[in-house]
Amino acid sequence: QVLEQLQPGALGTMLVVESKAKKSEKMKYVIKQVECTEEKQANKALKEAMDLLKLHHSNICAYKELFVTWDNEISSLFLCLVMEHSGQVDLSSLIKTKRQKSEKIADMVMVKFLGQMVDALFYIHKQNIFHRNLKPSNILMTDEESFMLCDFSTETLMTDEMKWKIRVEESRYFSKSWMAPEAFRFSFSEKSDIWSLGCILLDMMTC
Repeated sequence: QVLEQLQPGALGTMLVVESKAKKSEKMKYVIKQVECTEEKQANKALKEAMDLLKLHHSNICAYKELFVTWDNEISSLFLCLVMEHSGQVDLSSLIKTKRQKSEKIADMVMVKFLGQMVDALFYIHKQNIFHRNLKPSNILMTDEESFMLCDFSTETLMTDEMKWKIRVEESRYFSKSWMAPEAFRFSFSEKSDIWSLGCILLDMMTC
C-alpha cells in the first residue's frame, strides 16, 4: 500500500509503502521506481543491482527486494528497488537548517560522519560496488551522530543519457554538484565516490 510519494529525483520516483501483512506485522519501506526504456535495459540494471541485496553494514540502508514491473497506464517498464524505511531525515535537511540559522555543524558530528562514511565506502568498494550517486540527500541521519548511505545506483541507470541530462540540469539549478569530473564522462570508481564525499564534507563545514 502506497502511503506517500517523496520528492522525485532525476533517476526515479520514491514511494513510502507499507506491507499488507497483519496489522501487528506491518512494515514500512521505500520503493524507488526507475523508468526503463526497454526490457534489455531493465533486466541489465536488475542484474547489476542484485549485489545490493548482500550489503549488511550498520551505516548502509538495507535493500529488501528488487523487481521489474510494467505500468499499463503509461505503457512503460520500471525497475523497483525496495529499501528499509525508518523515517529518518537526510543530511541535506540538516545542512539547509544550519544554513538558514547561520549555524555551524559541530566538529564532533563531522568527525563521526567522516568515520562512518569512509567505513561504509571501504566496505562496498572491497566488494567492487560503487555508490555512483553520493550526495547529502542520499545520506540518512538516525540522529546527529549516526549516518547511513542509501539510494545506490547501477552503471546502466547512471549512463542513461536522457536521465543524465536531467541530473546535470538539476545540479546546475541548485548551483551545486557533488559529482567527480570523470563522472560527466560516464566513468565511476571508488575515487569518484571519495570525491563526492569530500564535496559533502566541505558543504557540511561551510553550510
